[in-house]
Amino acid sequence: MKKRVLAGFFLSLSLMLSACSGGGGTAAPADPAKPQEGQAAAAKTELVVAAEQEPVGYDPHKVPAASSVRVYALIYDSLTKLDENMNIIPNLAEKWEVAPDGKTITMFLHKGVKFHNGKDMTADDVKFTFERIMNPDTGSIAKSYFSSVESIEVKDPTTVVFKLKNADAAFIANTASAYASIVPSGSTDLTKEAIGTGPFKMEKAEPGQYVLLKKNPDYFNKDVPKVETIKFQIMKDEAERLAAIRSGKIDISVVSADSAKLLEGKPGVQVKNYQSLEYSYLGINVNKKPFDNPKVREAISYAVDRNQIVQTVWKGEAALTGPIAPAITNWAVDTATYPTYKTDVEKAKQLLAEAGFPNGFDTQIETAATYPDMVETAQVIQQQLKAIGINAKINQLEWGNYIEVWKSKDMNLMVGRNTSGVDADRSMRFFFSTTGSANVWNYSNPAYDELVAKALATVDQAERKKLYEQAQTMLVADAPNLFLASPKNYYAVRDNIDFTPTAAGEVYSLIKTAIK
Repeated sequence: MKKRVLAGFFLSLSLMLSACSGGGGTAAPADPAKPQEGQAAAAKTELVVAAEQEPVGYDPHKVPAASSVRVYALIYDSLTKLDENMNIIPNLAEKWEVAPDGKTITMFLHKGVKFHNGKDMTADDVKFTFERIMNPDTGSIAKSYFSSVESIEVKDPTTVVFKLKNADAAFIANTASAYASIVPSGSTDLTKEAIGTGPFKMEKAEPGQYVLLKKNPDYFNKDVPKVETIKFQIMKDEAERLAAIRSGKIDISVVSADSAKLLEGKPGVQVKNYQSLEYSYLGINVNKKPFDNPKVREAISYAVDRNQIVQTVWKGEAALTGPIAPAITNWAVDTATYPTYKTDVEKAKQLLAEAGFPNGFDTQIETAATYPDMVETAQVIQQQLKAIGINAKINQLEWGNYIEVWKSKDMNLMVGRNTSGVDADRSMRFFFSTTGSANVWNYSNPAYDELVAKALATVDQAERKKLYEQAQTMLVADAPNLFLASPKNYYAVRDNIDFTPTAAGEVYSLIKTAIK
């Protein structure tokens, strides 16, 4: 909260000084973003993007942090990808065939694709990649995506065949994930080298300062990328990012809803937004007392006013959400059908008393210190829980520590954000089945596991939708997470940058970005 106030103050001060300097016959200060008279206007070829968090590693199979994904997804390619309308389209696989029984999927690879080290990308690399992901020793975040795979066969250098134990309606969608990036066969430690087939190569990473990517001149899609280099400048403080976008020191920055309102209509900068597929949540470790008691979790759900979070944290620019973000209209259930979304403090107190905690208890909420929305969400929830006697201390963690605590499965309560993805399997099985790779809440319900497994193997879309609706209702009632708000995302963009953010993701937009 304090950082937001300071950000607003410094931006307002900056705008005020700019306005004052324009009068009284005094020459306006030069805009450092533009070449001055007499100066040769060297063509700008480097795109500078503010990074609000530092990457915590570059192994696409192991590192789930968004600050890392935005970088390594430009270095690596997956077999498929999303287009701007969230359709699955070819990428390294130029086409694919699914057998009538749904249990054999043949991928046909683009010919002539090379890794950044000059090595040809072949079916052997695809087989190696997926076997690395599925190997329990790897600890891959994508492992549960491909639990249906029984074997992988290399038919020829550009044809790879996946044999499945059962039909898998989400398989093709899951191959679009950056977590399923294709890596060179024989790769061992991807934290030390990042060699993909992607549109950019890793040029240099200076811890605490920047990550520099250089255009891959041999990229198989000759239409992109459109800039020579992308520099991710580490700027954790929003006030610093706002000053930098105003001065032209950076070209693109994520900004909060508050800052977006301050920047709207200001010269040199455009504010662009889109309805995201993300949602914020309060994660609950169901193995930790007293959260192992379903009545305690239900009480917390009744005590939390999600509408207040929408208004306070997101300034009304967000929608209530369930386990699947409302923008995924094919799958999301109307939140009005969930009884616990109607705030009822008295019922919450009654449930706590029935659980053996008539006077509440003390606990701790973990959150990421450098994401203002997460801190503010934790603060709002802290106040709401006080009303039922739960005294929660907020622990603001540095980003790397936050990721480690998330992976530890040993937290109590944790505020965070997820992305739903385009197929319900990610939101439901990946995050919450007993063996889901991202189930860090220790949630395990055999009836839920059976529902999402059956949905995965169901090809009929109408039947599949019914199964996921049952699963969403069950999950909200069990409450291993409280699903809070799905926000709009905002970017501040310099006028000379052709950048259009979409729900397909930042990487999709950066590859197409041009400098005017």
